[in-house]
Amino acid sequence: MKWNLQWLVKQKNGHFQFDEMLSFPSEMFHNLSQINGLKDVHVCGQGRLDTKNRQLYVDFQVEGQMILPCAVSLEDVDYPFHISSTAIFAFYKPTSEEDVIEVKKDVVELTPVVFQEIMMDVPMRVVKDGATLKTKGNGWKVLNDGDMQRDEDDIDPRLAKLKDYFKDKE
Repeated sequence: MKWNLQWLVKQKNGHFQFDEMLSFPSEMFHNLSQINGLKDVHVCGQGRLDTKNRQLYVDFQVEGQMILPCAVSLEDVDYPFHISSTAIFAFYKPTSEEDVIEVKKDVVELTPVVFQEIMMDVPMRVVKDGATLKTKGNGWKVLNDGDMQRDEDDIDPRLAKLKDYFKDKE
């Protein structure tokens, strides 16, 4: 979602509405461990250009589905979200104290702001309904206390003579 300054000035009193579906390529999520993807992302809202202050105020709502890894099984979990936010864009070089987004080449891009808002809304962990922890796999298994005791009682025959060595030291 991009708007250039010329288009914004032509809007009636600098006010405009928008309602769009966004898609994010799967490549964006390869290096992210907390989220596997996004789908059905719907963004709607309104904008108002303040020509006196050279700022654009955008109020928007985002809803859709996050695809998150299950904390137990790592299977994909669809997690619905709804976000309401406001972004302020400046058509000038802002100072460090201002909480605005600097516009480059008079083109406002809302998509990166939407993505950032979604990433801040990702929950720390989700668990898929009916997910169970695997107790064994290829070359491994989860031990419980009983298994641990049996392992301690069984001595590797190659190390059996060491048991006698420690008896003399007591």
